[in-house]
Amino acid sequence: MKYNSSLSRPGAGGAAHAGSRSWARLAPGGSDHGELLGRSSELAMLDTMIDKVRRGQAPPVLLRGAAGVGKTALLEAVLTRAEAVGVHVLRATGVESEVKLPLSGLHQLLNGLRDIFQRLAPEQQDVLDRALGLPQGAAPDRFVISATVLALLHAMAADRPVLLIVDDAQWIDQASAQVLGFVVRRLGPEPVGFLGAVRTEWKSFLDRSSLLECPVEPLEARSAAELLDSRFPALAPGVRQRLLHEAAGNPLALLELPALLSSDQLSGRTELPRWLSLGDRLESLYATRVGNMPEATRELLLLAAFESASSVRTIWSALPGGCIAADSAVIPAERAALVRVEAESGRLVFRHPLVRSAIVQLATPDRRRSAHRALAEVLDHEPERQIGHLIAASLGPDEAAARILESAAHRALRRGGATAAFSALRHASSLSPKAEDRSRRLAQAAFAASHAGNLEAAAEVLDSEYWDQASPEDAARAASASALRLIHRDGDVRAAHRLLIRALDNIIAWGDTAASRPSADELVDELFYLLIEASFYDGGPDLWAQVADRIGHASEFAKLSFDALGDPVNAGHTVGPRLRRAFANLPDETDPRRITQMAWIALYCDDLHRYREPAARAAELARTGGAFASWSTAVLLLAIEAYYLGQWDEAEAMLREGLQVAEEFEYRLLGCRMRFQLAFIEAGRGRAEAVKTLTDQVLAVAVPQGLRAGQTAVRQSRALSALGRGDYEAAYAQCVQVSPPGTFPAHVPCAMWSVLDLVEAAMMTGRVEEARAHVAAAKRVDLAALSLRTALLVAGAGALAATDDEAGQLFEEALALPDAERWAFDHARIRLAYGRWLRGRQEIASAREHLYGALEVLERLGAQPWVERARDEYRAAGAPVDSEREERTALTPQELQIAKLAATGLSNKEIAAELFLSHRTVSTHLYNLFPKLGVTSRARLRDALRVLGQIE
Repeated sequence: MKYNSSLSRPGAGGAAHAGSRSWARLAPGGSDHGELLGRSSELAMLDTMIDKVRRGQAPPVLLRGAAGVGKTALLEAVLTRAEAVGVHVLRATGVESEVKLPLSGLHQLLNGLRDIFQRLAPEQQDVLDRALGLPQGAAPDRFVISATVLALLHAMAADRPVLLIVDDAQWIDQASAQVLGFVVRRLGPEPVGFLGAVRTEWKSFLDRSSLLECPVEPLEARSAAELLDSRFPALAPGVRQRLLHEAAGNPLALLELPALLSSDQLSGRTELPRWLSLGDRLESLYATRVGNMPEATRELLLLAAFESASSVRTIWSALPGGCIAADSAVIPAERAALVRVEAESGRLVFRHPLVRSAIVQLATPDRRRSAHRALAEVLDHEPERQIGHLIAASLGPDEAAARILESAAHRALRRGGATAAFSALRHASSLSPKAEDRSRRLAQAAFAASHAGNLEAAAEVLDSEYWDQASPEDAARAASASALRLIHRDGDVRAAHRLLIRALDNIIAWGDTAASRPSADELVDELFYLLIEASFYDGGPDLWAQVADRIGHASEFAKLSFDALGDPVNAGHTVGPRLRRAFANLPDETDPRRITQMAWIALYCDDLHRYREPAARAAELARTGGAFASWSTAVLLLAIEAYYLGQWDEAEAMLREGLQVAEEFEYRLLGCRMRFQLAFIEAGRGRAEAVKTLTDQVLAVAVPQGLRAGQTAVRQSRALSALGRGDYEAAYAQCVQVSPPGTFPAHVPCAMWSVLDLVEAAMMTGRVEEARAHVAAAKRVDLAALSLRTALLVAGAGALAATDDEAGQLFEEALALPDAERWAFDHARIRLAYGRWLRGRQEIASAREHLYGALEVLERLGAQPWVERARDEYRAAGAPVDSEREERTALTPQELQIAKLAATGLSNKEIAAELFLSHRTVSTHLYNLFPKLGVTSRARLRDALRVLGQIE
């Protein structure tokens, strides 16, 4: 035991409460007296206790909570408040090293009270003196000591109330605990109270049957964040989130963990280690309990710490002796409240995240490597997780270990784990004794890093000293990684194209002489895809011609990409069926990047809906595997499809999330694609300023680099914006730069989607001949055969440009096309045009039907310029429009679906999994739909939906 004066602040105590004291007087809101963050209910209860102590009505209380949770801080707050109202406080703090010293706890409580002893009878004074070891001689009988202490407290209480405070009661010696138990049970109506604190996971000699136990829980999330921010206000967001997770509401951890990090780590400039250093005080919270475990239990805990996400089956398999040994090894850890086994998930769960860190920190380096090796052996079927263990278990040059890592990396890549693959290949290179193996693995590492979105890491790898040993295959992989950086970060697609052409020619020549062709074929495909991507962005016929000269060496997949993205108007008629056959022949475990690439092809034949679920799964695999560039690409695809299908809110949420990731990883061209797709949504909604801002940002990248694709997309979105606001001259001027009337230029794939815009702009500006020439050109190249959407666009354009004698029939034929309503905005525009034409011919009933149908869809989309046009036409047809009511209450189908799921109690992540969305998309939808329903929380969703008749 350590002495703490009853009337002064305690000095440096045990590790459990030393850190807690440092936050005891944080005062949010500028309070003069200070409050403990997140402890208002506990403090209110303790204030009531102090009041009852003064009246002689207080039950003895024991605070029970985890180490570092703030029990000591609460005791200090009580001490301060009690003394402020005249209560005499006696305090003791248990220390583990003194738990076997009889009456050491009583010595703390009573030492310094010799002047008060004088109030007792002489024989009672002698009892207390001998109990405290002052004179020589044997200690009195335990009952006599207990009765005398009770008499002393009654004597003190005659002057003023007395409160006994015992901290860390789990380390109070047994003799003192028995005396305290005797006293507590006999307090009666005297103004004497008892307040103790004990760790949840420890037993104590105190008699708990006579104590009112009050749990002290970890801080709730808001208070934990407030505490962390108050002491460390400049943390990087990712660092802040990691610290909050690791601390799990433990105040001591919230203050100690960041104090052990460097300024670069706190600011996010340097990556945080996998295991945060605990420091002496945090480590001591768990050192004894972990150290007292049997060796088999410590080994099991170390395996579980390294694989906390695994099932017990995995951990059991890695333990020598298997399940039988593990079953007995886990029992001591469960009894010590270090872990628990979840019945449903079959996982071994640590009671607190810091337990894992302590277990790892207390293990020797050789034991850690041994545990990693054991786990790597049993995780052979899960390469993304196996890789980390292989790296951690490896020391020094080791070709065998390097080969295992390389194999695991390739398996991870096929499953979308680009980040894990990069780490594995870079480490495999460092383990490689031979220079040629180092160069091969570095080339593959650069390739993986590029697809993970880590262009800087790829660049660092490519600066290696080993490239003079590179084979044509390694050089080709390095070229592809360099090309990705040139294309996406620098926007220099022509430089990338030159680099790729050289690499392709070399790899084709090497493949012709190589003993084995599969690796060469795979590389040829990759190089062709990147060449097509560079040619697409540039749009120059010279680049496409160079690809065409070599396309004979390509696989069917590469040829599909070339036909779909190069010149779909003239070469794309067979792409849809060929793509379906290729997709049907994919092996079960296909690289998510290949799925995404096939989805891009499907986009240009308007067939993406067939591949939406595989593309969504590929996106999730890419996210899980850390391949954020691939994830962003897949998200862009899904957003474009959502836009075409009229799911504009969902599309916008995905695009903004994708844009954030693209900017974070410096994928500038991917960011441009996100922006001009957002510009289409803003154009549809009539937000001209937003369209200009977004397209100006695209042009700032596209114009200096001469990227025709970006400039063409800008013209398309600006044309749509002009059509919406009725500036048909401006719309026509933009459209003819995409596709001159009567022509569909090669290597401008988006020209096939501009046919309706150009014809509408031409007709509204009196350019009837130009409009009809464009429709004739579309029929000449059989544009309608490319896809159901192009068929709708061509048919709608034909109806707009037709004579009055033909227009009605052509409008009917356009709207009757299969799945025409799937393309919500296009279909609604054609219905609006048809309704206007019908009203002009005084066919009012039919006009109202089509105008109302168009209005409903356009209002749902939020396509405000077209909504106003449709309302005007509908009113002109003699029908009233209650537009304000519609705007207030209309939920999009996606919003309604999410609202219903949220009303059942599902979390955002659960809803996202159900609907194949990201949880951020779900969050955005909920943010938008709450004001529509007039609610401010999820708890009121069910009632709001019931009022609307959407649920029972």
